[in-house]
Amino acid sequence: MTKRHKNILTRIIAFILLFSLLAASPAMEIRAKAAPAAADKKACWISFLDIEALLQDKNEKDFRSRVSAMYDRVIQYGMNTVIVHVRALGDAMYPSDYYPWAEYFTTGRRDPGYDPLQIMLDLAHQKNLQFEAWINPYRLSRNSSSTLSFKATSQYEAFRSFSIEYTAPGGQTCLVLDPAKPETRELITNGVKEIVSRYDVDGIHFDDYFYVSGMADNVDTATRKKNVNALVSQVYKAIKSIRPDCTFGISPAGNPDSARDQGADIDTWLSTPGYVDYIMPQVYWTDVYVTSKGAELMFTNRCSAWTKINKLDLPLYVGLALYRAGERSKTDLGWSTSDTNLAYQYLTAKQFGYDGYALFRYQWLEKDIAAAELDHLKDY
Repeated sequence: MTKRHKNILTRIIAFILLFSLLAASPAMEIRAKAAPAAADKKACWISFLDIEALLQDKNEKDFRSRVSAMYDRVIQYGMNTVIVHVRALGDAMYPSDYYPWAEYFTTGRRDPGYDPLQIMLDLAHQKNLQFEAWINPYRLSRNSSSTLSFKATSQYEAFRSFSIEYTAPGGQTCLVLDPAKPETRELITNGVKEIVSRYDVDGIHFDDYFYVSGMADNVDTATRKKNVNALVSQVYKAIKSIRPDCTFGISPAGNPDSARDQGADIDTWLSTPGYVDYIMPQVYWTDVYVTSKGAELMFTNRCSAWTKINKLDLPLYVGLALYRAGERSKTDLGWSTSDTNLAYQYLTAKQFGYDGYALFRYQWLEKDIAAAELDHLKDY
């Protein structure tokens, strides 16, 4: 038997063993329909990538029409919340005193002549959707071209002394704000206060872009956490001083160890008041997962790990990988072997006490490959 055949045989055996494990575990079954608690958050992330693909350079009338249709699709699939990128790259989806217009919304970062955030917020509330403003706090650019675009803005000179230029994996030149600098914290906090004071958003939402690979690899984990914590606590206090009802949540990487390495002090956030109102880990794996060591219930194990950290019993929402529907992975086999992954994952998370989910990301609501997954999920 060749080495290749042995590898294939090993994978097949692991696959069979894993399905035997699934069949024997009552937690793995898709149970009969049951109405979830009314408070369950069922959200869809609307990323800057969705905005770039679907909303860029539209006049106000067309923008309103397209956003309204997007929200209708969110509602069609049983969701009640949208988490919308309003600052992805040191920019703004609204007229800002601190940040330039978003390069992915208008060509040349021009003022579109209307306020897209206000329109998206008003339409969401008209359709009884909760609206959370999603911010990447530190990131200023995504690639070399984006870096040149940001350097051409009038704001760059003001940011220059507290930003870092680095080479990202793949060779692209990128910019981020330096998490160690007090000027960085002040800028980000002012940007959050600008949103919360001007717009009736239901929440502010940060994701997992803290210390990304390449930007400051010489900074140890303890220092990363200290710098990020200083920002998170400052933002939390600022939000509550303006609107105590406005929530502040963070969506870190789904692997707790990876989240910690990136500077997310999840243990403190989930054990000490004054940091966040909720956590939404991105648990982007199925339970049909095969590693070199054998089969693993990856989704279940990661969900369980987060509940053990949650000493404050804060709301936990699970981030789900809609974008992986139908994906053919050599290790995460569930995506290509089932179309009930998301429904199963939501129900499993519920068993661990999670209060809802968010789907990454909107464009897959319009893709045929994800339709079956979505149809099963909306039944719960």
